[in-house]
Amino acid sequence: MELTGQKISYPFFTFLVKEIFRGKSLARSLLNYNLKNIVLKGEVLDLGSKSNKASYNRFLQKDVECNITFTDWHESGDSILKLNLEEKFSIEDSIYDFITCFNTLEHIYNFKNAVSESCRILKSGGIFIGQTPFLVNYHADPNDYFRYTHQAIEKIFAEAGFVCERMIYLGFGPLSASFAMKYHVCPKFLRPIFVIGSILLDNIIMKYKKSQRLRYPLGYLYIMKKR
Repeated sequence: MELTGQKISYPFFTFLVKEIFRGKSLARSLLNYNLKNIVLKGEVLDLGSKSNKASYNRFLQKDVECNITFTDWHESGDSILKLNLEEKFSIEDSIYDFITCFNTLEHIYNFKNAVSESCRILKSGGIFIGQTPFLVNYHADPNDYFRYTHQAIEKIFAEAGFVCERMIYLGFGPLSASFAMKYHVCPKFLRPIFVIGSILLDNIIMKYKKSQRLRYPLGYLYIMKKR
């Protein structure tokens, strides 16, 4: 598995500034930026978001025949399936083409159940698109249990029956990672300056410290395919 990083460019920084002024964190902005080229098709199950209001839905591309079912632990309704991710899913085998799961697995104590059940309900060749944080603050919803390295993610999904097609390192280096931890105490109008400045400095540092390039992940975005 090749772990790819985020390339910086003028369009990237323009996107980043817009998302920051929308109130999005650096980690969330990186996730959203990398979802722009992903196209969902067929039957899709979103694990952990009970509606399309999450910001990533603004960027994921949808095929004309795409039908998304959202999930929630506490309630059900139109296009919302009540689902406890820590128990066997009340869903038939092999019926979904895609599963999305962003900023959710760290809140699931029995995460192996969520991953193995996802594999079971995906069609052969179905795709799981996930993201989990790493260097981020504690954020209970209602609990916050785990942080996963890229090696752990690959192994967890391989044991459940997936092959890793792609994994993206969401981060740049120690300075931007450090600022990301203090992000919400910084005045909103100053955030773009500190974020862009720290990213540019990290880019310079990593040119001379290439061996440390992957040591400061804010999180990982990954695409897994059912065997």
